[in-house]
Amino acid sequence: MESNRNVTIVKDSEGKDVVLINDIKFKGKRSINWDDVKKYLKSYIDDSFQIQSTGDWIYIGNDLPNEYTGSEYTFGLKGTNAKAKANATQGIPELIM
Repeated sequence: MESNRNVTIVKDSEGKDVVLINDIKFKGKRSINWDDVKKYLKSYIDDSFQIQSTGDWIYIGNDLPNEYTGSEYTFGLKGTNAKAKANATQGIPELIM
């Protein structure tokens, strides 16, 4: 996994965790290059993350990059929604935990 990630977890007004992605990798582009996102996602392959509330472990297999970037839904995303999905990849460990 990439070691220079800039992600923070804060609490909202109800005490729930919120993941803040402080360094947006996929910004300032008219459209998202999903091949770049797929390449970034490959850095997570073979990592495991434990869900704090249940103790269950999640293993990231080599199918994640294709599944995350290759759906018809993903190709239909434009603008802010596409950027949000692309940039959410940076918080995958925190979103899992």
